[in-house]
Amino acid sequence: MKIQIKILLAGILLFLNGFSKAQKTVSDTLAYAKKFEINKEKYIGKTFSLLLKDMTQLQPKKSKSDLKDDPNNPLPSTLFTFSDKDINSGKEVTLVIKWKADPTPTTPIEFSEQEHNYSFTLTEKNFFAKKIIKDIVVYK
Repeated sequence: MKIQIKILLAGILLFLNGFSKAQKTVSDTLAYAKKFEINKEKYIGKTFSLLLKDMTQLQPKKSKSDLKDDPNNPLPSTLFTFSDKDINSGKEVTLVIKWKADPTPTTPIEFSEQEHNYSFTLTEKNFFAKKIIKDIVVYK
């Protein structure tokens, strides 16, 4: 009986330890984002979905695309921030993804960004998921 109680307590402690690590919040957003810039070789040439999958502790909250009239590359880059503050404030940690040239129409993302006040919603996630990363830059 004593062994079963010890095993049960050990199991509970292991579960709680794993749960607390999975729910860890990010205290330094800049350091967290910089890890992806430092390891950008892992993501360059790959889809954005891989980067999002690896962002387990903090996901982008806002996104704003740089849209051009170039038919060969209408979407050269997108800014991502990690708070709900105004994306144009300039004081936020910003992850810039430069995209591989792609002639895909940007109309869906233009309407979505305006409609959702630049919030990074499921629509944006789905739009960017298959885009190929050319470069990653982080700044504050």
